[in-house]
Amino acid sequence: MTTAPSPAAEPAPLSAADIAARALLGLCIVLALVIVFFLSLNPISITDFWWQAKTGELIVRNGSIPRLDPFSWTAKGEPWVVHEWLAEVFFYFAATRLPDWMLLGYKCGLGVLACGLVLVRGWARSGSVVLGIVAALWAAFILRNYTDLRPQMFSFVLLVGVLLALDEYRAGRLERLPWALPVVFALWANLHGGVVVGLVLVGLWVAGEALSAWLFDESKEGLSELVLGVAVSCVAVALNPNGFRVYTYPFEVLGHPEVMDYITEWYAPTSRNIAMRPFLTLLLACLGTLAVARGAAGVRLGDALVLCASGYAALMAQRNTATFGLVAAPLLVAGLAALWRDAAPLERVRELFRPAALRAAALLPLLCGLALLLVWVVRHYQIPWSRPGTWYEYGTAMASFPRDAVRKMQDGAWEGPLYNDYEWGGYLIWKLYPTHPVFIDGRAEVYYPSKVFDDEMRIHRVADGWHEALDRRGVEVVLTNRFEPLAAALSRTPGWKRAFDGPVEVVFVRDAEESELPPLPMLR
Repeated sequence: MTTAPSPAAEPAPLSAADIAARALLGLCIVLALVIVFFLSLNPISITDFWWQAKTGELIVRNGSIPRLDPFSWTAKGEPWVVHEWLAEVFFYFAATRLPDWMLLGYKCGLGVLACGLVLVRGWARSGSVVLGIVAALWAAFILRNYTDLRPQMFSFVLLVGVLLALDEYRAGRLERLPWALPVVFALWANLHGGVVVGLVLVGLWVAGEALSAWLFDESKEGLSELVLGVAVSCVAVALNPNGFRVYTYPFEVLGHPEVMDYITEWYAPTSRNIAMRPFLTLLLACLGTLAVARGAAGVRLGDALVLCASGYAALMAQRNTATFGLVAAPLLVAGLAALWRDAAPLERVRELFRPAALRAAALLPLLCGLALLLVWVVRHYQIPWSRPGTWYEYGTAMASFPRDAVRKMQDGAWEGPLYNDYEWGGYLIWKLYPTHPVFIDGRAEVYYPSKVFDDEMRIHRVADGWHEALDRRGVEVVLTNRFEPLAAALSRTPGWKRAFDGPVEVVFVRDAEESELPPLPMLR
């Protein structure tokens, strides 16, 4: 399985052209990572960060991890699996001890780190820094849809890091990797539930290596240790407060029959969604390039299994496209490098770039192209690049939250059982807990048993029975987006009056004088 490294030759002195080429390559790498930073700044409403930070506060203050829901009035006391407690403690300290703008160090910094690891892996697989840069940027355009203040950012970095380490182990380096894997996966299991995905992909990689060694009579050196390391990792992930339940939790989240039709990130990707086109083009490019390059690309059976599994998952739900981008981009450039090396008609072109001076000269257009791409990214996505002080507001879409209404509620306005939009629940928890329990928030699985999730979908969509659901639950106050159908429906519904209008929110309260229905008991 491993290849012994050849003895190091005495390095030849660098010429001026070599030094210039290396300097230009360094500038290209820096510029590419700056582009990744601005792509990672993508404005994503941080709907889950708030309840996760509040959970971290409860853990720190109580010295224990909550097992039952404390945040809502509709599912209070329902079982709750806190599967990412360590990340939530980190979020609490970050939210309370650091300036707001430093939260971008997590959102954008981990995006840069993940794509930087893709660059290194693409460089190693292709033998070309330029192709490594291509891999990093392609992955970044896919990842930007999910560079969020959520624990999944840890999973992105850890996944690419582990795959890079496996490549190094296969090349005869990182000999102690099998014994480090259980430690990595034990830590990962306390940061994010994506540890299961990582373990599955690593297991497929190792299974492919073992099958390849058996089918083609290849070296099995180091393989048994790696198999043992993965087996121990499967047990090590249970070193978390929920034990082996970490394996079943993802299925609990997806246990509701309609969750994939309600939460956007679980939609299947389509070409009509512009944000999904970098993923779809990468998928097609991988199929075409690796089919032509075949074995010359150095893509082995383990790589192919990981690629197929992550591709299938991405086609099922668009949130998995980020994982596919991080996995596939280095393999694509490996295929491109193989085509470049082995295509006979390109031999004359390859000859042109062998002298160091010509390689350095060829990097100037690349540097200019990256600079133009940076300008395009900043202008196309309307990033306030000249005002870094506004980057936090921009990158976290803070203007999409009901800040004005929340300030009034903090002052005691609109008492009574509250209905709130699903995406605002976390923000209300952070700002109003424990005085105003929420109707629902991003912990969808907590609300399945009491059918609150079903009622939320019905009310939010103004579907059949929406008003009866409000009555049955005993809702007295509704806080919703003023541009959504629910706001228009309540404006026309007897028994409700508009109490407040904010920039994005509207508050309705029951009007006892106009209500034709007797008050109903509040249900959980």
